[in-house]
Amino acid sequence: MSSNTMITLLLDGVQETDGLCSFNRKILFTDAAKLMTDALANTPLQRVERLSKLGQTPFKSEQEALKAVQLPEDAENILIISIAMPELSKADFERMAKLHTVIGQDITLLVTQNMSYSENAVLRDENDCAYKIGHGNGQKALPAAIFKRSVLEKVLANAENLFDAVNLAAAEGAVVDVCPVQEVTVVTDGIKAYEAQKKIMMKINLSYIAKGVQILSPENTFISPDAQIEAGATILPGCIIKQGCKIGANATIGPNSMLEKAEIGAGTNVNNSQFTDSSIGENATVGPFAYVRPNCKIGDKTRIGDFVELKKAVIGNGTKVSHLTYIGDADVGERVNFGCGTVIVNYDGYNKSKTIIGDDCFIGCNTNLIAPVTLGDRVFTAAGTTVTKNVPDGALTVARARQTNLEGWNDRRRERMAAEKK
Repeated sequence: MSSNTMITLLLDGVQETDGLCSFNRKILFTDAAKLMTDALANTPLQRVERLSKLGQTPFKSEQEALKAVQLPEDAENILIISIAMPELSKADFERMAKLHTVIGQDITLLVTQNMSYSENAVLRDENDCAYKIGHGNGQKALPAAIFKRSVLEKVLANAENLFDAVNLAAAEGAVVDVCPVQEVTVVTDGIKAYEAQKKIMMKINLSYIAKGVQILSPENTFISPDAQIEAGATILPGCIIKQGCKIGANATIGPNSMLEKAEIGAGTNVNNSQFTDSSIGENATVGPFAYVRPNCKIGDKTRIGDFVELKKAVIGNGTKVSHLTYIGDADVGERVNFGCGTVIVNYDGYNKSKTIIGDDCFIGCNTNLIAPVTLGDRVFTAAGTTVTKNVPDGALTVARARQTNLEGWNDRRRERMAAEKK
């Protein structure tokens, strides 16, 4: 068994005063634990286990959580993180792991500005000279420490918290070393989570600006850490870009757009719209006030206009859906034009059915397409038509009542109503 084998244990599941756990605090659309796990990836500490399990009763204290720890048999070095610190970077964890391995101390502490230690904690500087840290501000807060397994086994059962575990080991002669890191926000409540989010948000936004993305208002733009935005893109104020988004070069997002699991092609504009779990090609436009629901695939040079809703729809290249239209459960070909007020009637109250529309079709205003139905290529539907049967290539389909004019009918009605009011 290698003495360098390491594991990270998140001591989550400990309730704070508001009933939540620090690792479960939402920060830029994900929890703090996920941000820390991502930072630990590709480091010697990348194997991460969470103490809390789904459905498990929360721990009432850190002491109760420590007593529930079962040390992995295949790890000789265990990093215990007791409080969420989502601002920590991969470099911070790599430096901590390297220090613990190279210097070979019994315990390596992660030091931030808001930590203090008892005078029993014997520490070593870079010259291996022993010194002590006093009581400081008197707070017994220690968010992270790497222990050698043999040391941790001796103190785990009697420790009230991670701070106490370090000092119990130090009192018995364990050598403690310090790994200083950047100043970070230790998340212990909702306010601290908000403070951490502000710092992470600005770090992400400014890093994109440095890479050639134009973000007009970094203070009012929220981008998930896992988003991918190419140089040349523009993010206008009020945008929320959640997990799993990819935005191509020269695309423009916003203002006031929300994306989640969205793939936006180069040169495409998404204005004042919501776009979820779907993709759109290059040089297209969406919005304002469009709603693209999951499982849509929209082609290049398309137009998804104002008050248009798409759901589980494939839209071919060059197709225009300009306004006030619903397309659900449909495959639409290329270069199709949808008139205002078109509805694909995909649901009968029990089942959802599919509509297929070929290339180069012209769908007149206020057309209803009653699924399941298929329109061939180059079909023209007259305005106000309700289509219930398949339409062959190149055809015009008209399905509406013949117009009848009753001359003088409304004048007589108005006279009657006026007489009744007297």
